[in-house]
Parts: sequence; structure tokens; C-alpha cells
Amino acid sequence: FEKFEPHAYTCPGGVRTIGYGFTDKALVSKNSLSKVEAQAILDAKLEAHCDIVRKNVKVKLTIPQVYALASFTYNCGVGNLRQLINGKGRLNSGNYDSVAELMPKYCIGGGKVLNGLVRRRAWEVKLWQQG
Repeated sequence: FEKFEPHAYTCPGGVRTIGYGFTDKALVSKNSLSKVEAQAILDAKLEAHCDIVRKNVKVKLTIPQVYALASFTYNCGVGNLRQLINGKGRLNSGNYDSVAELMPKYCIGGGKVLNGLVRRRAWEVKLWQQG
């Protein structure tokens, strides 16, 4: 979902970023990244985020559902994934519909609603509902 940026920049949420939305300080401090390097990093990060989803979700998921939650986790972090899926009436309690209901609420960056995050959450919900 992220577009490639070869040079470090400040995203709309106010975070220094490079490549395909990488915020790792070591990568950002390089100030530039080739598309080949960035693609290899992205592939590894996405696989790692799929693993994080599989470790945290206690109910059965389809491949599109894993990918939707991996995209969400990549963008919002593991803490927000856990908040999304845990608790009464949430995914790990068997309420699959809760993901589509709650995910769109995670669209704030830098203290304001960001249209890019609204679009991303809508895409993730659509992917989730393919399951």
C-alpha cells in the first residue's frame, strides 16, 4: 500500500520515513535507499508481520484476512493490533465483524484524520471481508 520514496522525508503524521513507509531510525538515517534494497526490506517486514498476526490471533483466518491484519500491523503497530483483536466482543472472542467495525477508527496521524489512512483502512476492510 505504501509508495516507494528513495529519500528520507517527513510523512503527514510527522514521522521521518524512507522507502516503503519504513520508520526505523537506522534506515531513515541513511537518507537514501535503492528500490531493490527497499523491496527486500519490505518483503521481510511483511512476512514478519504475517507471523505477528498468526501469533496473536487465536481464531482461524483466511489468507486475505491475514494480509489485511498484516497491513494494519505494519502501519499501526503490534500494540494497536492487540487492541483491535483482544477484548470482549472482538476478533479473538470470535467476533469477526468487529475488525471491519473497528479498523476504520485507526485513521489518525499527527493528531488529525489523514485521508491516506482513511483510504488504507477502507482497503484493509475490503480485503478482510473477502475472507
